[in-house]
Amino acid sequence: MTRKTTLFLLLTSVFLSFPLLAGAQDSESKILFTALGNDLKSGDAATFAQWFAEDMEVDILGTAGVCSRSQARQLMKNFFSRYTPKSFTIVHLSGSLPMRYCIGTLLAGGERFRIILFVKSQREEHKLQQLRIERD
Repeated sequence: MTRKTTLFLLLTSVFLSFPLLAGAQDSESKILFTALGNDLKSGDAATFAQWFAEDMEVDILGTAGVCSRSQARQLMKNFFSRYTPKSFTIVHLSGSLPMRYCIGTLLAGGERFRIILFVKSQREEHKLQQLRIERD
């Protein structure tokens, strides 16, 4: 084979493998955010708080701030006491390592909420850096 043909075949195989790599990352993101969504849907603040970073940004229905894991857990406990979760649906996934995010819909307490979750992944550890809950 000539050098041009070899180079062409090599470059073609590299470009054809990009969608496979993107699909693997999308699959990993879907698994991660499905697990996170299941814990959110459980309505148990302690279980959901296991995902929280030590300090994280929280915005629940317009009340925003940076707070500790325990403060964020208490905010979620208050939210769950007012709005009992029924279902969580992933609407959109995006981002690339180490930061990924998910936009989802939470049906809770007879209302519909838009949930935005930002997760930072390091090694095999995933921590929720930002949580936003808005009325949909």
